[in-house]
Amino acid sequence: MTVFARTLIGASLALPLAANAESLGNYPSDATCEDARNQSYAEGFAAGDENGYNRGYPIGFGDGAAAQVAACVADPQGCGITLASCIPDASYGETEPNDNFITADPLTLGAPFWGQNYGAADQDWFYTETSAPNQNLIVNFSVPDWIEGVNLVTGVPAIWNLSVRDAAGNVFANFNTNVLGAVESTPNAVTYNVTLGLVGTYYIMIKPVTGDESTAYTYSLTAFLQTPDFNNNQPIVGFYDSEIEPNDVPSRANPLATGVSMYGLINLTFNTPLESEDTFVWGQGENDWYVYNTTGNEIITLGFCAKEKCGPGNWFIEVYDQAMAQRWEAGESRNTLTPLMAFNTDTVEDPSATYRIGLKDPGYYFMRVNHKRLFDAPCLLNQFVSTTSETGFTGFCECAEGNSCYIPADCADEELGLLCNSVPTDCVVGIEPGCDYIENVPPGCGVPDEEGNVEPCDTYQTQARCACSQFGGVVQIPENEYSSPYNFTWHGTKLPPNTLDTDAYEDYLNRPSPYN
Repeated sequence: MTVFARTLIGASLALPLAANAESLGNYPSDATCEDARNQSYAEGFAAGDENGYNRGYPIGFGDGAAAQVAACVADPQGCGITLASCIPDASYGETEPNDNFITADPLTLGAPFWGQNYGAADQDWFYTETSAPNQNLIVNFSVPDWIEGVNLVTGVPAIWNLSVRDAAGNVFANFNTNVLGAVESTPNAVTYNVTLGLVGTYYIMIKPVTGDESTAYTYSLTAFLQTPDFNNNQPIVGFYDSEIEPNDVPSRANPLATGVSMYGLINLTFNTPLESEDTFVWGQGENDWYVYNTTGNEIITLGFCAKEKCGPGNWFIEVYDQAMAQRWEAGESRNTLTPLMAFNTDTVEDPSATYRIGLKDPGYYFMRVNHKRLFDAPCLLNQFVSTTSETGFTGFCECAEGNSCYIPADCADEELGLLCNSVPTDCVVGIEPGCDYIENVPPGCGVPDEEGNVEPCDTYQTQARCACSQFGGVVQIPENEYSSPYNFTWHGTKLPPNTLDTDAYEDYLNRPSPYN
């Protein structure tokens, strides 16, 4: 078909269409078409939005929840999550009696145990076993949240004490429930933690601090063990040293470790009664000796009764060098011995004291501790003192007061060996024991005068020494006078006692000075 022909055909078709369009007028209107388009768009958008939400919500929620969980795992406290809120209600209970090491209840890690202190003297003991060195023991203590006004920090409903101990009874940690631990807590729960260096069994002891019935509320105890990435070899040593008897002479002295507290005890003794005026006393006090080996040229710091309160009274401490200590042990008089340091300290007025001494020469130095006490010695039996009896006593007598006295007695029998004296006194000769006249006192007495009158002579009376031959009975120990525990810390500082003996002082002298 030619181009011209196609043009004719198109024109012939256009004429009827134009005529038809003209016959329809303005239907549909432009506004109607726009509304239809908007409605169609809205319906399509709503359908697409719903479909997108239905498909994207699970994905977005899951991703968001996972992210939040991860964040809370990394920082529980940042999400307001406490250890107490993660622990279920107590499911195990203590079994009485569990008041000591032997009867302690075993703990299941992570499982709450409920318990109750039914009285002020009740203690509840639990234990767990570590499986690796340096594990952290985390302990959560809680009370029911339904208790009105519960707030452990303010002591409501009560205050409990928690202590963590090893198998030897050493206290590793000690907490009162009105003091918060390092882990965030809630009003009805507190959490504490302690690192346990050695592998073994550890005990948790719970006891009431307040002595009223408020501690009768039940509590819940939960324990956890955490193994940190921490390498440390804990040595097997005690918290302090203790004297070992006998150490009453320098040759048996206990060695001192620098900086480690030493605990000792001066025991009461009732061996030798000592005469004191009109009575006898038990001579108290024993010597405790300690020895320290030094390389010389160092200051020693001695803290007496600084670690813990000592028994009250007057303590006497001396420090000797080795030569002087040997002379002491050989029995040389104390008056001829010169200690390097000697002091008395009264722990009633001054509970603790610190002393310092410089040791110039290397070698061994000895420390003596004593605590003087004099207690009245009750007497069981009094007898006359005799110089001829094998026991030193004869017969029986009694003093009105005290353990010794002089009482009237006939001292004429020399075989008795009584220790007597004569005392001028009014007495009746022939009636009262030991009574006799004093010859020619006053002058001319006892002789008739011209008229036959006789002036009586003055009288005297012999008195024999009466003393206690057997001591015993109940000792009345005065207040604050008892067997005396003490402690001290001998610390060798390794610091020179005199700055003149140091390189620093020599360096100072060699510095240039404008005044030289």
